[in-house]
Amino acid sequence: MWELIRSGNVMMIPLGLCSLVGLTVFLERLYALRRGRIVYPEVAEAVATLDAGPDLGVAKAILDRKPGPFSNIVRAGLDHADDDWTIVRDVLQEAGRQEAVRISRNLGVLETVAAVAPLLGLLGTVFGMIRVFSAVSSAGLGDPELLSGGISEAMITTAAGLIIGIPTLVAYNWLRGRADAIIFELEQHATSLLDGLRRRKLRAKGA
Repeated sequence: MWELIRSGNVMMIPLGLCSLVGLTVFLERLYALRRGRIVYPEVAEAVATLDAGPDLGVAKAILDRKPGPFSNIVRAGLDHADDDWTIVRDVLQEAGRQEAVRISRNLGVLETVAAVAPLLGLLGTVFGMIRVFSAVSSAGLGDPELLSGGISEAMITTAAGLIIGIPTLVAYNWLRGRADAIIFELEQHATSLLDGLRRRKLRAKGA
């Protein structure tokens, strides 16, 4: 295996870096995008029962115990609970956009690695073929070792680029789908929060 990597020549260094970066980001996002770590059931229950009473202290205490993107969005709404509902809506939208960016962070790195790795492999192929043609021009076709070295470099870098790029692209699409599903669920809870605050305010006016 080490001999194969060595025969890929200098282009195996950036390809190795791409592999390391892709694996690191994948593991970090895999840990960060766990639904149970973001959409806490306690916070969701607090949102669902928000209009049951006038006191928001219990809900805020739950948010203090369960920090995270979901809690940040809910807190933004509770901090403006007494404002007009259009203001609360705008606040929730802005908080949701900010948290969506945080949830999706580093996914662009995976997408970049998936696109760049095959291109680096192709560049290694070009370098390998240049070696082949250079060997042919200087030594003719009588030295098979020189020819095989250049062809080996060309093929190995191509294979390495694809081996890195294909799984990284699959990982990116999978994590992108997971992030989008979480963001959509947070949007649903934000809508429920807005409705709960509106009902709470209407009941307070009618009391």
